[in-house]
Amino acid sequence: MIKIVFFTIGLAAIGWQSGYIMVKKNQDIFVARVSLEETCEFDTNVFAIKNINTGEVIPFLHGEAFIRASQNDELKVVMNKKYGQITFDGNQVKATKRVHINQSCKAPTSLESVFESFNDTFSTN
Repeated sequence: MIKIVFFTIGLAAIGWQSGYIMVKKNQDIFVARVSLEETCEFDTNVFAIKNINTGEVIPFLHGEAFIRASQNDELKVVMNKKYGQITFDGNQVKATKRVHINQSCKAPTSLESVFESFNDTFSTN
């Protein structure tokens, strides 16, 4: 019986050492430096960056924010908590050590609005 226990412990030690027994490693957490360029009529300090996985929200200061993240996290541009009465659905990106986000507040031009513009321009009325 004791031989079986020592054999099992020895086999487990060899498996652990050679990598056959996997241990879940902590995700590599880093501080992401997020730069924001926006075409909105607001100051960049009105916006913040949110880590979708952790819920942490950090406001931008002079167009930059520093937030803890891991490689599996998603970051999203949101409104600063000071301006809670305003809703905003910003860009979402994968977290890396250096992130550059271009945020546009203008509504995308649809094909319908292009044709309406053509009709207004070339109408004979």
